[in-house]
Amino acid sequence: MRPIKLIMSAFGSYAGTTELELDALGTGGLYLITGDTGAGKTTIFDAITFALYGEASGAYRKSDMLRSQYADLDTPTYVELTFDYAGKRYIVRRNPEYMRRKKSGEGIKKEDPYAELKYPDGRVVTKKSDVNKAIVEIMGIDRHQFTRIAMIAQGDFQKLLLAPTEERKAIFQKLFHTQSYANLQLRLKNEAAALSKEYDKARDSILQYIGGIVCDEDGALSVKVDKAVAGEMTTQDVVELLGELIEKDNARAQAIVKELESTEKEISAVTARLAKAEGYRKTEESLKESERQLEEATPRLQALKEALDAAREKQPEAARLSDRSAALKAELDEYEELDDKNVVLKTLLASISDGEQAAADVKASAAALRTEIGALKEEYTALRKADEEKLRLETQADEIGRRLDAIAQTEKAHAELSVMEADLVQKQEDYLAKSDDARHKKQTYDRLHQAYLDEQAGVLAQTLTDGEPCPVCGSTVHPRPAAISAAAPTKAELEQHKAGCEAADALAVKASESANAVKVTIEQKKEAIGRQAEKIAQTASFDEIAGMLADNRAIYEAKKADLEEQIEAAKKAALRKSEIEELLPEKERRLEADTADSVRLDQSLTALKTEKAAVEQRVAALTKKLSFASKKAAEDAIDVMNRQRTAIEDAIGKAAESHAECDKIIAGLNAAITEAKKTLEEKENFDIDGEKARLNELNAVKADAAERKQTVVTRRTANSGALENILKKSDDLTQTENKLKWVKALSDTANGTLKGKEKIMLETYVQMTYFDRIIARANTRLMVMSGGRFELKRRDQAANKSSQSGLELNVIDHYNGSERSVNTLSGGETFKASLSLALGLSDEIQSSAGGIRLDTMFVDEGFGSLDEESLQQAVKALVGLTDADRLVGIISHVAELQEKIDRQIVVTKDQSGGSTARIVV
Repeated sequence: MRPIKLIMSAFGSYAGTTELELDALGTGGLYLITGDTGAGKTTIFDAITFALYGEASGAYRKSDMLRSQYADLDTPTYVELTFDYAGKRYIVRRNPEYMRRKKSGEGIKKEDPYAELKYPDGRVVTKKSDVNKAIVEIMGIDRHQFTRIAMIAQGDFQKLLLAPTEERKAIFQKLFHTQSYANLQLRLKNEAAALSKEYDKARDSILQYIGGIVCDEDGALSVKVDKAVAGEMTTQDVVELLGELIEKDNARAQAIVKELESTEKEISAVTARLAKAEGYRKTEESLKESERQLEEATPRLQALKEALDAAREKQPEAARLSDRSAALKAELDEYEELDDKNVVLKTLLASISDGEQAAADVKASAAALRTEIGALKEEYTALRKADEEKLRLETQADEIGRRLDAIAQTEKAHAELSVMEADLVQKQEDYLAKSDDARHKKQTYDRLHQAYLDEQAGVLAQTLTDGEPCPVCGSTVHPRPAAISAAAPTKAELEQHKAGCEAADALAVKASESANAVKVTIEQKKEAIGRQAEKIAQTASFDEIAGMLADNRAIYEAKKADLEEQIEAAKKAALRKSEIEELLPEKERRLEADTADSVRLDQSLTALKTEKAAVEQRVAALTKKLSFASKKAAEDAIDVMNRQRTAIEDAIGKAAESHAECDKIIAGLNAAITEAKKTLEEKENFDIDGEKARLNELNAVKADAAERKQTVVTRRTANSGALENILKKSDDLTQTENKLKWVKALSDTANGTLKGKEKIMLETYVQMTYFDRIIARANTRLMVMSGGRFELKRRDQAANKSSQSGLELNVIDHYNGSERSVNTLSGGETFKASLSLALGLSDEIQSSAGGIRLDTMFVDEGFGSLDEESLQQAVKALVGLTDADRLVGIISHVAELQEKIDRQIVVTKDQSGGSTARIVV
């Protein structure tokens, strides 16, 4: 990649627009980017990086911080880079997010980021993500690789030189993408830790199950159980112990079950005898209760018989109420008719009232319409000629408009005439000047021509001899021969003046013709204006035309304004006439409709009143016939009669029911007494207290056996569960232990934690290969810059076996044959070693990026710490980087470099605070 042209606008320290034709620096060798500290030297590389990748070179320079603080709100912020890659030319342009003035000029707004890439074939990509992707595809490297290859930044390479293994490992991880090896290390470490936890969990689980073994404290095996719980027995011995415990408890459980079965049988026999004795006791109590209830029920039956006879005496009253109720029910239909007629009558009265009001409203509406129609007809008669008046006034207005147009055109022509007259004066003055010039040149030419002729006579006079004839006049006497003039022109000079005279004369003629043409045009225009003025009004002279036009314009404008008012009134009158033409038919139709409605309403009222009289007659007849005023009153009376009849019938029914129920109870009591006496005749005698005492004794024996059985079953269940879980966990523990052994060994190897071995991780081991290649490339420069004294070397062994190692760096001093840490180098030596390491790193990154080659790279600062000899050696090494197709830009303000390197980009701070840059070659 070779930058060709860079444009920066309001970017970084550059307030305005700065264009750098980078192609002027050539295609190979060194050039210098120089200027005061803080002027914006590194900003040039930032701009190139931002144009390509949308970010500056430094991590601390965010894209939203790139707008120049010195730029005004109207200056846009953007970077445009033209560059060549693989013989093809591309143009990329970007702008960051920044605030600018609104186009309306009021307030500010945010300008969103934008990117555009133009291909050599004219294709354009505009989406930011698409441009980023395209640049990586073209260049073959991303921003991080580009900045490491193309820019050796101030301080970064010294940090890489002096960094310990851990810090250098982090740097190489980003440069050479070794994160996957670190991920593998972490996965192995996590897997080993997880297996260790699983192993500990399985082992703890077995111990927990052993702690749950249960044993009879007085048993012979309790000593063994205590040893197992204390962890003094093997898992196999514990399994055998649990088998013995479970077998003994099985035997105990069977013996207790037989004991429980015998006790249950005896309890059932005692319980049966006690139940039989309890049955005899309850029968005796039931007999006494039945005899008592029979004694109470016998007199109550007689009272209920008397109440039933009294209720049956009201049976005829119930029949009379039933007949009266039936008669009233037969009249209910006529009550319904009466109610219906009353509703109809009410409706008719309302309809008549509404009809009378509607008839009155229609008559009033018809009267109002007749009045309105009459007024509209009178108004229409007054407006019948409104359209003709409007047309007449508009015709007058059009005529006045035409006259005003003619006046305006004439005034315009008169104004143009004044301009032409001024032009005529100027052309006449031009003619006079050119005429005087031609006359003066003619006079000069004539004088010079005469001098020339006189000169020719003087030359001829010198050839005259007394007594010989003159070749001109033939005289042999020559009293006054012509003399030679010292001021006479040559023929060439005379010809030059002649040409000037002719040219001046031609210009005078042309100026005369131009002035005459304007004069003729003015005369023609005056005649045209005069003719137009006569059409407008009679005029005495041309000079009066302007005043006449102004007077007539004022008159016609006044007439036009007056006519416009009249036309507006005429338009309103014509519009009103049209409205009346539409209103009259509608009003007349409404009047006809109201008249018809009035007749219809009168007829309807007559019919309603006739129907009302018939309904009133029927209501009077029904009211006279019926016993009650309404159906509701009749129904209420029927309801009262029905309730009275029902009460009598209910009283008879309840009395009969009570009598029958009491009679039934007495019969049941007699039957129960007979059955109880029969049962008690077969009664047996029992020792109830003795039987109860024996039952309590048996229940106590049963409870004790059940408790002993539950204890044995619980203990057996617990021990069986413990045995099952111990056997299962024992297999899991063995499998986990075997897997843990080889995973932990692999993790310790990858993470560099093997005991007695150097602490070299897998990722570090891979990075050591890259580091060796970087050191080899770096030494080719360091040997040059140090005059063959220093050589970098990766340290073979760590200072101790307790910390990570593998990426430490030493330096070999060939002057004394020693090998020591790079931290012992002086400031200038450190710079040279750092620069060499950075150059080696750049070469290695290019190689690992697929052979990508950048035709331009930058080295930022650090040269101020070098002496003259070291500076020459450093420059020599940098020259070694360049060839016919590679440029190296050194960013520095060191004066010695300014003297050594001719090609420069000079960055200067302006007094306004911004910076400017220019190329010096």
